[in-house]
Amino acid sequence: MNQGLSDKYKKILVRCTNWLGDAVMTTPFFSFLRKAFPASRIEIKALPYIAPVFENNPNIDAITILKRQGGVSGFLGSLGALVSRRGDLYDLGISLPNSFGAAVDLKKAGCREILGYNRDMRGILLDHPVPFNKEMYNVHEIFYYLNILRSFLRNDGKDIVGDACDKATKGAEPRYEIYLSRAEREAAMKKLNEIGIDISGNLIVGLNPGAFFGSAKRWPVERYAKVVARLSAEYKNVRFVVFGSAKEEAFGREICASAPDSAFNF
Repeated sequence: MNQGLSDKYKKILVRCTNWLGDAVMTTPFFSFLRKAFPASRIEIKALPYIAPVFENNPNIDAITILKRQGGVSGFLGSLGALVSRRGDLYDLGISLPNSFGAAVDLKKAGCREILGYNRDMRGILLDHPVPFNKEMYNVHEIFYYLNILRSFLRNDGKDIVGDACDKATKGAEPRYEIYLSRAEREAAMKKLNEIGIDISGNLIVGLNPGAFFGSAKRWPVERYAKVVARLSAEYKNVRFVVFGSAKEEAFGREICASAPDSAFNF
């Protein structure tokens, strides 16, 4: 959309979020980033369990796995990044997480300029600090990340993200972008067929009742079960598939027990 920006920032590195749910919320960000920098090389740095969210994404040119160094070596590496700079390997680094450490990661990677929210006392590392205020707590997470790009483009006289962010006040439905390969789709179809779910004749609803911090962030499992039971009774063509890790297997059993003919524990 803007060739001038792509000429100025030919190589961009984005430090991805550390949590799976947050990563999904950032997928629209990359669509707008590509529109703003159509000719730039966009690379992301992500933790191993986050990187698969962005596989096959046409807006991303490369994925680098972030390797964490603990102990003394990790501390010395971070300290070195604060007092010295590598050659400018990237023209722009964008920190999606709010943490000081995420900005350090971009500094260590050799980013000439760094963009991100001015939080966690990391202003000294940011060339383009994005203001944060308490009102941002009330913004949908998708628009929270889009605002980073919006702020940067405003400073450059552009506001291509403005319309999307303004829609947040009008109840616009967020659009997540996960790109599946043909093999992944075929594997899912095969799995559904094996358990007797008719893809053409049923509405399939996926549920993931787990959360990393347990009950502090998780909707009560019994409420999932009540929703499944009620919808199964009202709509005969609805089928539920429950996802999660091994830690949530018991939650899946409880939910599926509320509608044994319509819910399946994955």
